[in-house]
Amino acid sequence: MRKLTFALVGALAGMVAVSCWIGGAIGWEQSGLWPAWLAVPLGVGMGPMYLIEDLMSLAEGKPQDMIALPHALAVGLAGGALGWLIAHFRQ
Repeated sequence: MRKLTFALVGALAGMVAVSCWIGGAIGWEQSGLWPAWLAVPLGVGMGPMYLIEDLMSLAEGKPQDMIALPHALAVGLAGGALGWLIAHFRQ
């Protein structure tokens, strides 16, 4: 049970981290409209919203509109594996 908990927390942390990174990259691209010191942190803060929006697009049957979810799944898998390894070595 402990390994599963660590794996789920690792997967969730990985998915949120990559969505925040994607949000920051989008904020950086749009920094011509706003000052970069403001646009990038706002983009990072919007990262989880991109992930939620992708889940909603997937539920509506529009997978072509996804921004963050394909990358977040790969990093979430890596985060889950890392969390499982941490729990394994802590025992």
